[in-house]
Amino acid sequence: MDDALEQARRWVDADAPVLWLLGKTQSGKTSILAEITGQGHDAVGRGYRPMTRESRLYAFPPDRPVLRVLDTRGLADHADEDASQDLDRAREQAHLFLVVVRIEDLDIGEILDLVRQIRRQHPRLPLIVAQTCLHHLYGSGDRHPDPYPFDGTDDDRNRAGVPVELGRSILAQRRLFTGIKGEPPRFVPLDFTRPEQGVLPADYGADRLWDLLERALPEVAERLRLNRASEESIRARVILPYAMAAAAANAVPVPLLGGLGAASLQSAMVVRIARRLGCAGDFTALWRELAGALGTGFMAGFGGSWMAQQVLKLGLGWGTALVASWSFAISWAIGEAALYYFGEKAAGQAPEREALRARYRAALRAARDTYKPPETESAMRHRGS
Repeated sequence: MDDALEQARRWVDADAPVLWLLGKTQSGKTSILAEITGQGHDAVGRGYRPMTRESRLYAFPPDRPVLRVLDTRGLADHADEDASQDLDRAREQAHLFLVVVRIEDLDIGEILDLVRQIRRQHPRLPLIVAQTCLHHLYGSGDRHPDPYPFDGTDDDRNRAGVPVELGRSILAQRRLFTGIKGEPPRFVPLDFTRPEQGVLPADYGADRLWDLLERALPEVAERLRLNRASEESIRARVILPYAMAAAAANAVPVPLLGGLGAASLQSAMVVRIARRLGCAGDFTALWRELAGALGTGFMAGFGGSWMAQQVLKLGLGWGTALVASWSFAISWAIGEAALYYFGEKAAGQAPEREALRARYRAALRAARDTYKPPETESAMRHRGS
């Protein structure tokens, strides 16, 4: 504890902007930090340093911080006097106040009291309210409105494709922030999920969040965007979720039914990778550009493997499990190819066709070795007999 507190104190004295974060447990704070820093959830969790029972400090990167994050779960501190003084100093340095609330949670009186207290002390501190976990209020057939429609105004309630219950909650939650001293909050609906949840895109609303961050912290946001566009970040936030979703979609034990969904997910993945790397273009053009660069051999093999997968589904149980594994591997390989191709273009380089194909083949082999399809019910019964 002493070493952690000492490091936190060094971070307090560091020369980097402070993002003051407030929200309940499981509200999505770690997911937001993972997006901002381009790290995984686990890496973000390990980076925190306790200052008091109620507050923690996070710095990224830890050796020479570009951004410091003060995670406050309450303002009543339970610590020794020295730690409380460090905490007060960190608060005084804050450049941005970010409140995170789950969209269905209207019982936020304690958070509102803290926001009012902070704004009385710091009336000019920019305030962003992230309304998270949107899919919690979706019906069985609902999907994320596409393209992202929200701009933070009251019109968000009636955007095309927004479920009625979600629209009502968006507005009701915002009404609770009425009367806060200082400039009105800026609202951003978000849905950041883990790959295994299968809710795509896994970074829904990220571009809107980055727009708000750039207004408040322009120089810092520009530097942090480099981490967002890193290969590891794109693998974790784009390729893995889409590959898992494609595997699940193509595992439907009916020929053609899931295959079309998997192919659509693969195309959408390529587009998100390209745009995350800063490459412009419409949905069809970006996918065709990558497929054309991979060559006619890729397209022929892709089409042949797709048809083979649909035939394999006739072998119920083992067939669908094999198709799921195959779909994951192909999706992962396409994602890696897109990562190389559009990464080179973003850097002003001409992608080399042989390097592109080599990247695809290597990724295909690696994904086949790492993905393990779930056991079928019949296989488990057979093993247990």
